Amino acid sequence: MREHTGRVLSALVALPVLYAAVRYLPLFLFAGLVAVVVLLAQLEFYRLVLGPAAPAGAWSARYPTMALGAAFGVGVVVMVYHQAWDTALPFLITALVMTMGGATLWFGKDLHLALTDVALAVFGVWYVAWLLGHLVLLRGLLGGDWLVLFVLWVTWIGDSAAYYVGRAVGRTPLAPRVSPKKTMAGAVGGVVGSAVAALVATTWFPGEMSWFEAVGVGLGGGLAGMIGDLVESMFKRSAGVKDSGGLIPAHGGLLDKVDGLLFTVPLFYYYLVWVKGYGAHGVAG
Repeated sequence: MREHTGRVLSALVALPVLYAAVRYLPLFLFAGLVAVVVLLAQLEFYRLVLGPAAPAGAWSARYPTMALGAAFGVGVVVMVYHQAWDTALPFLITALVMTMGGATLWFGKDLHLALTDVALAVFGVWYVAWLLGHLVLLRGLLGGDWLVLFVLWVTWIGDSAAYYVGRAVGRTPLAPRVSPKKTMAGAVGGVVGSAVAALVATTWFPGEMSWFEAVGVGLGGGLAGMIGDLVESMFKRSAGVKDSGGLIPAHGGLLDKVDGLLFTVPLFYYYLVWVKGYGAHGVAG
């Protein structure tokens, strides 16, 4: 009961602020907000690297590599905002790999951790910053404020439906090695909940999305969000922690809250650009 109350109270505080930010912030300020979320979520991911049993001083020995990774994550969002990701991406990849290797060579104290640290620092950039940076690309499309709200709505309604359906009637585990509390019933409830949420949201986009299309987008988004959730659960299970952090009461860390979005936002963006004919960077096809 306490967990349910905490989830509701957190949502009541956060959702109006989030709605206002998505609807009314200029794109550059919205990109700045995404950059802050990316920075905090990426640092949470890097904390998972050490795990709860890390010896004292482990962060100080490995901090430079992880700090550079977080800085590159913010750089990804900046690059996306300036609409140069298609031409600047090769440079960013080159700089990232060379800088991470050089930094670990210079600052690393344990050769046994060098390869792991570089690999995880680089992966953290693409897993958190690159995937979530698609929020800025999505917001830059024509009508992007509503498109962002749509994908947030579909993803988080699906997540909530999975949580409550699983608690109510869930019996058969979905992925017991990764997340023992997730059930098959919860997974079905989450996917169906996303489809219903997308169908309801068609009232926001008159003429833009048919009911049939909305159901398909919702089902795909629900499935993608569930996979994103399980991927992060895999990382947490590997690290031996329940939550990525404690920033959001009753929800865990920021990474816990955006794990589904890491998969749903890019897929929705490319669906709009490739299938629906939206032009990249705000020009409707």
